[in-house]
Amino acid sequence: MNYFLESLLLVAWGLLIANGCKPKEDTLPAPTTEGLNTFGCKINGNVWIANGVRNDQGPAAKAIDVEFRPLSDSTFYLFIHTNASSKDRIQLALTKGVMGTNKVRNRYDDPFAIYYDNQFRLFTSMESNPGNVVITRLDTQKRIVSGTFEFDGQYPVSKEVVRITEGRFDIDMNKL
Repeated sequence: MNYFLESLLLVAWGLLIANGCKPKEDTLPAPTTEGLNTFGCKINGNVWIANGVRNDQGPAAKAIDVEFRPLSDSTFYLFIHTNASSKDRIQLALTKGVMGTNKVRNRYDDPFAIYYDNQFRLFTSMESNPGNVVITRLDTQKRIVSGTFEFDGQYPVSKEVVRITEGRFDIDMNKL
């Protein structure tokens, strides 16, 4: 009986250790608002994190790059461009962004989102199924922008759709 209990405890301990040792790449960054320079999402259910610096097409690109400028007291222009070491990218563009929810579509002069796969196929946000970019923090003094996003991107040639879900970013523009 003692042998059975010892074996059972050993197996249980091994399962706990194996479950606790998941690679960091399998988890999304926490949805923070502290300016931690994180950007991640799930692409068709697989975790994707802006972690790569690429220089396969000229000068090295940052993992996260941001352009921001206020347009009025309540609107702003925000462009976030990201790279992964897997050579795919995500872009979020809020041409007339607001705090809270911004619908992303595929229309001229509206907020939009793009996913580039590692074959440089362009999957754009869809007019028929708009996604969202939700700005949860915008501190223009400290230059921190945080939020969440989701969208379906469609490749115009084959009409293939990529689902981008559980997206989150927390960016300190002064420390990029």
